[in-house]
Amino acid sequence: MRLIAWHDPRLPGAGLPAQAHAELQRLATFCDAEGLTAALPGCTMPATLILVNGNHVPRVAWSEILAFLARGGGLVVLGDAPLLHPWPAESSQPEQLAYLRDLHIHEALPLANTGWQSLQVTERLPWLGAHLACLPMSATRGFVLRPTTTKDHPADSGSAGPIDALIEPLVIATDTSGRPLAAPVVLIETLRGHFAGSRWIFINQRPDTAFWENGGAALLRACAAYAASGVTELRLQPDLACWLPGERPGLTLTAEQLSADRTARSWQLDLAIEHEGRPLTRLQRELAVDRYPQRIGLPLDFSVEPGFYAIRATLRCGDEVRQLRQGFWGLDGALLTRGERLGAGADYFERAGQPMPIVGMTYMAPTVHRKFLQLPNVADWEADFAELAAAGVNLIRTGIWTGWRQAMFIDGEPSEPLLRAIDAFLLTAARHGLEVTFTFFAFTPECWEGGNPYLDPRAIAAQKRLIASIVRRHAASTHVHWDLINEPSMFDPKRVFEGPRSHGDAFEAAAFRSWLQHRHGDIELLAPLWDETTTKLADWPDIQPPEHSQIGLNTTEIAVKGHGSWLDYTLFSQAAFAGWATEMADFIRHLAPGAMVTVGQDEALGLQRPANAFFAEAIDYTNNHSWWLNDALLWDTLFAKVPGKPMLVQETGIMHVEAPTGRSKRSEVELAHLLERKYAYAFAGGGAGAVQWIWQINYHMDNLNESHIGALRADGTHKPEAEVTWAFGAFCRKVGHLLRDRRQPSVAVVYPYSNDYGNRRFAVEATQRATRALAYELKQPFASIGEYQLDGLAALTPQLIILPSPHALSELAWAKLSDYVFHSGATLLVTGPLSLNEYWHPAARAPFGATLPANLAREERLDIAGTRYWLSFGGDKTARLAKEIVEAEPAARFMRKPLGSGTLLWCPLPAEMNDRVEPVAALYDHALHIAGITAPLLWHSGRQSGIYIEKQTMANGALWVLVSEAGEDEALDFTDHTSERRYRLTLPAGRALLFATDAAGELVAALNDHLIAVS
Repeated sequence: MRLIAWHDPRLPGAGLPAQAHAELQRLATFCDAEGLTAALPGCTMPATLILVNGNHVPRVAWSEILAFLARGGGLVVLGDAPLLHPWPAESSQPEQLAYLRDLHIHEALPLANTGWQSLQVTERLPWLGAHLACLPMSATRGFVLRPTTTKDHPADSGSAGPIDALIEPLVIATDTSGRPLAAPVVLIETLRGHFAGSRWIFINQRPDTAFWENGGAALLRACAAYAASGVTELRLQPDLACWLPGERPGLTLTAEQLSADRTARSWQLDLAIEHEGRPLTRLQRELAVDRYPQRIGLPLDFSVEPGFYAIRATLRCGDEVRQLRQGFWGLDGALLTRGERLGAGADYFERAGQPMPIVGMTYMAPTVHRKFLQLPNVADWEADFAELAAAGVNLIRTGIWTGWRQAMFIDGEPSEPLLRAIDAFLLTAARHGLEVTFTFFAFTPECWEGGNPYLDPRAIAAQKRLIASIVRRHAASTHVHWDLINEPSMFDPKRVFEGPRSHGDAFEAAAFRSWLQHRHGDIELLAPLWDETTTKLADWPDIQPPEHSQIGLNTTEIAVKGHGSWLDYTLFSQAAFAGWATEMADFIRHLAPGAMVTVGQDEALGLQRPANAFFAEAIDYTNNHSWWLNDALLWDTLFAKVPGKPMLVQETGIMHVEAPTGRSKRSEVELAHLLERKYAYAFAGGGAGAVQWIWQINYHMDNLNESHIGALRADGTHKPEAEVTWAFGAFCRKVGHLLRDRRQPSVAVVYPYSNDYGNRRFAVEATQRATRALAYELKQPFASIGEYQLDGLAALTPQLIILPSPHALSELAWAKLSDYVFHSGATLLVTGPLSLNEYWHPAARAPFGATLPANLAREERLDIAGTRYWLSFGGDKTARLAKEIVEAEPAARFMRKPLGSGTLLWCPLPAEMNDRVEPVAALYDHALHIAGITAPLLWHSGRQSGIYIEKQTMANGALWVLVSEAGEDEALDFTDHTSERRYRLTLPAGRALLFATDAAGELVAALNDHLIAVS
C-alpha cells in the first residue's frame, strides 16, 4: 500500500506540530502540488492520497487526482471546508464548489455545533472507535450528493437512477437523546461509474493542536489504509421479505470486489438470527470474494413462524469489519388485523372513536430509496419506524413511484417478491402502530399494453389487476388505506404537470363527444357557445379534443384560435378523472370493505389539472402537497378542503432554491422554520395534519432538487427539519382529544372554476388576494367552496359568501348562489362583472338596473360607505380585466340590494385583482359589518399584516394556529371575545405556533412548550 500526502506549509492555517509532521512523513510520501502531478500517474495500487490541508485544492494537480481516483485510488481529506479553496489563489477569492462537484458532491453545507453532546462511531462501521479522542466538537459540513445523471426508467417521471455511490457516517455527533445531528467523518464508496471501486473519507473538521496531540496522525493512517483497500460490495438480502408460516427461508449475499486491486480476498461471515428478540440460529462461513460478481445462497435450517426475524451479520477481512443488518417477517395475520381501521370524520381522522391529527412521514428506504420494494431491508424499516413512532409520527406514506412493469412485468402476473415486500412493510408499520397510506401510481397510471391511461378499458383492467394483487392480501388489514395515484395529470403521460393535454387517441375523442352531448344536448346549442359555425360543428363526430396551442390564451394572438372549447375540455378532463377515481375506489372498496381511499394531489388548484373539488365524492378525504407556493400556504390549504371531509397536507417539504452563485440560498435552520410554517398551515381551517416529504434524502436520482429534500441528510443524520416533526408529534399527542366538532367559520369564499378553466384565467390571483385581505388584514377565518360544488353551502351555513372577481360564472352557480341567499338570509358579495356566463357571453343578472361591460382605467375610484379608495390595475390588467357599470350611474361604487331574506352586495370593479390589498380589506370589512359578523379577537398590540392567527372552536376547547411571515419578532396581546381570556406571547420572526385551550380558555399545551401568558 502506498500513501501520498499533499501538504504545503505556505497555506493559511497549514502549520503542523513537529511531532505530527514527523509522524506523517513516516506514514506517507510528502508532495507539493507539482510533485503530485508527477507522482500520481505512475502510482501503483493499492494507494491513497491524503490531503492534509484538505480545505485547499492543488489546482495544477487536479486532473491527475481525478485520474488517480478513476483508477481506484483512495482519498482522505482533512478540513472543515473540504476542497473549497483552490491553491494558489488570491486571498479574497471566494469558496468554490466546482472541485467537490467533480466528485459528485453538489454542496457542503455548514453545520454548527448545536445541541451536540458526544461523538460516536456507527454500528455498521465501528472501526474508528479508538480514534475519537482526537476529534474536536466543532463545526463541520453536511454533504449533498448527486452521483447519478441517468434514469432506470426514462419514461417514468419519478424514475430513480442507478445506485452509483453510497455515503456512510463513520463518526456521528449525537444529542442527549442519542439522535444523530451531524457526521464529522463520512465515507463515500463509488460502486459504479467513472470512479467505481474508489473509497473516499472526509474528516470535515479543522485540525487544531489537540487534534494532533491526541492521535490525529493515527486517525489519518487508519483512514488511509481503509481507503486504499477500495470498495468491496457486500449486500445481504432475504430471498423474500415475508415468508408464510411453515416455509423455509433463505438469504442471499451479493459480493463483488470492486477495488483497483481485485484479487480474491477471504471474508469471515458470522451471521446471527433472532426471532422476536430471542436468539434462534447462527451461521459461520468463509467467503472468497473476487472481481467476479457472486450471489451466495445462505439456506436457513428452520421453518418460519409468525413474527419478526432480525438478522445481524459481521464480516471480517483482515482489519476491516463490516456490520450488516437485515430482517424478514413470518406472516402474522393477527398483527395485521389488530385494532380498528382509521376513519374519516368531517375534519379529522379518527381511530377507535378518538380524533387523530396526522403527523406523518413519507418513507422509502435509507440506501436504495425508491427501489425499497425490489431491494427490501426490513431491519432498516424496523429501526426507522421505531424511531418515528417514538417521536409521535402516526402515519407513513409510501407506495410505488416508478417501475410498475417490475411490479407487474406482464399484465396479470404481479411480482411475488414485491408483494411479499409490501406484506413485510405493512407488518413492520403495524408493529409500531403506524397507519400506512399506500400509493399505487404516480402522475399518470401505467397502461401496460393499453392506450389512454384513464379511458382505455385494457389499461384500466391491467391497473385493477395490479391493485387487486396488493389489496386482496390486505383486505382485512387495519393499518393501511389506499391512495390511487400521486399528483395526477390528464391525459398524456409525456406532458405531466401541464394541465389537460390530449393523448390523441380514439378513446379520448369518443369520451369527449359523449360528455359534450350529455352537457349540451343539442350540437346547435354548442356552436354559439364556442363561436363556431354550424358548418364546422355539423355533427358530434366533427369534434376533436383541442390542443392547448390551438386556444387563444393571450390578449394578443398572431393566429386565429379557439376560445370556448377550452372550458369544456378542462371540465371534461375533470369528469374523466373523477370517473376513473370512482371506478378504482369502488373496486378497492369491493375488495376491502371499510378501507379508506384517496388521491394524493399536489398544488393542482389553478393549474387546470384534476382538482379535489371535482373528484372528492369518489374518495374519503382530500389532499394537498404544499411545495412551491410558499407565499400562499394558507390559500393552498383552505381551497384544497371540501365540506364534510378531512383535508390532509399529504406531502410537504421545501424545494431547493439556489442563489445566483449556485449555492443553497436557504440555510438548514431557515428550511426548518419554513417547514414549521407549512406544518402549522396544514392545521388551518380544520386541516387534518401534515406528512413530510421525505425521511431519507434521495440522492439516487437525476434530480438536483431531490438531492436536497428530506428530514435526513444523505449521510443519515438529522437536519433541523426533523425537530419540526418531533415537536408536532409531541404537541398532537397532548391535544388530539380536543379536535372534535369544529365550528364552521361564518365566511365562505367561492372558487370561480369557470374563470380558472377558461382561456382568460385569474382566479388564482383573485382568491389569493381575497385570502390575504380576510385572513391577514382582518384576521377573519373563512372556508372555501367550489363554483360547481355549491350544494355544499348547506353544510357550511355561512353568513357571508364572497365571490371574488369571477367575470365568467356558470349559470347554474349563479342560480344556486341566488337561491341560497334568498332562502338562508345570508349575504353575498360579488366583485367585478356580474353579467357574464361561463363562456364570457352576456347573461342578465345584475339587479341594479341596466349595466354595460367596460374597460378598466389604470386607477379606479371606489366609494365604500362614504370613504373613497383608489384601486390600481397595473401591468396588462387593463387588457385582461373588465368592470361593469350601471348605465344611469357610471361611477363605480359599492352597491347593496335585498335578495329574498338575504342581501346582495356588488362591487362593479374586480377589487381582488387590483395591486393594493388595503381597499380589498376595507370592502370585506364593510361586508362583514353588513352581514353581522364581528371580529373574533380584540387586539391590544401586535395586529400586523405579517401575522396569521386563527382560533378554531371545538366542542370542548379550541385550537389556535399562529404563523409569522414577518421579518421581526412580534409581541402579541389580544383578548378572545368568546372566553374573555387575554393572551400575551411573542411570536418569533418566520416561526409558527400552535396552542390549545380548554372550554374556559385555559392553556392545555403549546408547540415547543412556547411561553404564553393567559389572564
